[in-house]
Amino acid sequence: MVDEYDHLSDLWYQYTFNSVDSVLLEEFEPPKGLTHRPVALDVGCGTGIQSLRLASMGYDVIGVDVADALVAVAKKKLAKAGYYDAEFSIADAQHLPLEDSVADCVNCCGPTLSFIPDWRSALREIARCLRPGGKALFEVEGKWNLDLFWEILNALAFNFLGYNEPLPTALSHLRPPWNVGHSIEYEFPLESGDSVQMPLRLFAASEFDCELTGTGLVPVKNWGLHVITNLMPSTILHNPNPSRLLSIIFKRLSSMERRINHVWPFTALGCSLLVVARKQNAEPDSQEESTWV
Repeated sequence: MVDEYDHLSDLWYQYTFNSVDSVLLEEFEPPKGLTHRPVALDVGCGTGIQSLRLASMGYDVIGVDVADALVAVAKKKLAKAGYYDAEFSIADAQHLPLEDSVADCVNCCGPTLSFIPDWRSALREIARCLRPGGKALFEVEGKWNLDLFWEILNALAFNFLGYNEPLPTALSHLRPPWNVGHSIEYEFPLESGDSVQMPLRLFAASEFDCELTGTGLVPVKNWGLHVITNLMPSTILHNPNPSRLLSIIFKRLSSMERRINHVWPFTALGCSLLVVARKQNAEPDSQEESTWV
């Protein structure tokens, strides 16, 4: 996707990117009183969309990704914007080549964790690299969402929505245990009209919060994305050239969603789950490390 990632024009991804950007602006202003220049670690940085935002907020950015072509774009993007000190490297999130407690905040969106085979190792690595009291933003794919309904309806109606999924597969997503996620083979649509098959881990909201807590990261805020907007099938919303009517309907649905997507149970019913977590403060008497509290 290196040639089109920065140019996705469909309603679905534009809304997702804008939601992540809003959370970064609202929740990740650099702490006051730091004795060092704040550092942001962008895990799965891609082409540097969030890296650029974090740099503009005053962070020194360290970006890592397994895709060399994406890292090359991110380097050029931040250099062009004047952020020559940003560091990017080709690295695996399961084995981050960084020292302990190097970052004041971590961004892990994309949704990077849903594509990592050993995502628990990646979580532990992120927690290791985050300073006590620091914040992390995660975006993962959610297990429970309205696309489940659309997938079943599509399978019953001869694939008229283009999910390309047989009925047994669509129904398998409803099997217990209901509070534990599972992996699927996801057909990812490209704006060129082609598609690629990718393994994707879906998370139950309570499961992910529990996994975070197990690594010393305490969830403090949650959002569900595409809770209300998914009243329209995601395959329709992935259209790179949406009609004016579709855009108007989506705008109204997204406006409704923003009013409730931070409230339970909507936080658990999104196609994408956004979670802000804070690393437990090992030294609560330290003024610098408690600035996020």
